[in-house]
Amino acid sequence: MEKKRSSKPLLEVKDFSLSFRQYKKGLHETKLQVVRNLNMCIREGEIIAIVGASGSGKSLLANAILGILPANTIQHGELNYKGIPLTSEKQKQIRGKEIALIPQSVNALDPLMETAKQVQAVIREGNRQEIQENIFLDVGLPIETGKKYPFELSGGMARRVLAAVAMVSGADLIIADEPTPGLDPKALNETVAIIKQLAAAGKGVMFITHDIDTAVKIADKVVVFNQGETVEIADVADFSGHGDKLKHPFTKALWNALPQNDFWGNDLPEEIEANTKSSAERLEIDGITFRYKKGPYLFKNLHLVVNPGEVVGIHGYSGSGKTTMAQIIAGYIKAETGNVLVDRKKGKHSGMNPVQLIWQHPEKAINPRWQMKKVLAECGMLDNELLAELGIKQEWFSRYPSELSGGELQRFCVARALHLNVKYIIADEITTMLDAITQARLWKTIVKLAKMRSVGVLVISHDVQLLNKICDRQIDFEDITNV
Repeated sequence: MEKKRSSKPLLEVKDFSLSFRQYKKGLHETKLQVVRNLNMCIREGEIIAIVGASGSGKSLLANAILGILPANTIQHGELNYKGIPLTSEKQKQIRGKEIALIPQSVNALDPLMETAKQVQAVIREGNRQEIQENIFLDVGLPIETGKKYPFELSGGMARRVLAAVAMVSGADLIIADEPTPGLDPKALNETVAIIKQLAAAGKGVMFITHDIDTAVKIADKVVVFNQGETVEIADVADFSGHGDKLKHPFTKALWNALPQNDFWGNDLPEEIEANTKSSAERLEIDGITFRYKKGPYLFKNLHLVVNPGEVVGIHGYSGSGKTTMAQIIAGYIKAETGNVLVDRKKGKHSGMNPVQLIWQHPEKAINPRWQMKKVLAECGMLDNELLAELGIKQEWFSRYPSELSGGELQRFCVARALHLNVKYIIADEITTMLDAITQARLWKTIVKLAKMRSVGVLVISHDVQLLNKICDRQIDFEDITNV
């Protein structure tokens, strides 16, 4: 039943600023400003989307509301929930009860607990198993998913489990931090419908995303962040055509950078338009078969070829086995049958593997105890010109992975994979955590270098608009699984 919206704010943010206290050599204290003079409010039954550049402070705002920021943060301004200041004590009382988070990182799931038990743990009333199974069906997860551990799930399935946890919590305010990356169109529409249902029941929703398309489908208003500031609060209807109704240049740039809009801009490299011819040197996946434990086969006798300099797109539903196939190709998992041939050779490679996988979740691919300069030094990536082209800033080198946003971290993963010795790249949903401007910038760099260096690229994505823009050809994963 739809609940009438209250004119009173559920959440109110007034003149909010956030900075980090840092210490450099000689214990010299500095302050890094990340959010400044932010104002916004969310009412009952309202969905407010927050979009903006990677690292602009969107997730930090969510953490500030929940009171889960690190100890070296300095806050100014007001955070009010139902008219009451969100003090540390108040945050502890209502966190996970009245305010629930759908976190950005799938690492938030307990790796040692079955997914059903993780959802059931937050249900306070009623038949826990029945409620959990019903919410799994609502978000498009099979009932048997409840008996699986997080490592057995695809990225899209793991995100739906996180969404299910928040949805059964009974909270009045839902903070959804990038809940939709890695979802196939069907699962995305199901998740959007559920969030709308929550709003119709009187819940307030803060929907943090890089996906402007989804934001426009789901939100009442769109708050645009850039460099820690709110640059525009736009109506959903303003996002149309060339963005002429949008007021701020950054908002227009975000909208126009989408694949279905002016993705490449005026800088389309000639190399992208060149036709790629088949070569004796190629990446060949020759009849691989795989299943987990004694479960159903994900694929049987799978064949696939990627030629040097060719960009091949693969799309398919969440949990179909695309990421598992990618891990087999890159040598992380062994197939039951079949071979992966690089330039007609199989077996182990001395030195750097010529096939590099860029993972969907960068936090899983980088040592959390290393500063970023060590991460780059390990693989010998010292090309400052390329790093600048990828939007990697020098001041990030001294930071640890936990001090960077998911989008910033992913740029380092892309940089590692673009080493001169790499012949083939497997890109698994690599730009789902990036804003539209950065996504276009990264793909322009990857495709340009692929053509210049004759590097084959296999792109796994649910974004058909993106695949249409960057790929030489596309494959429906279902057509090659043979199951």
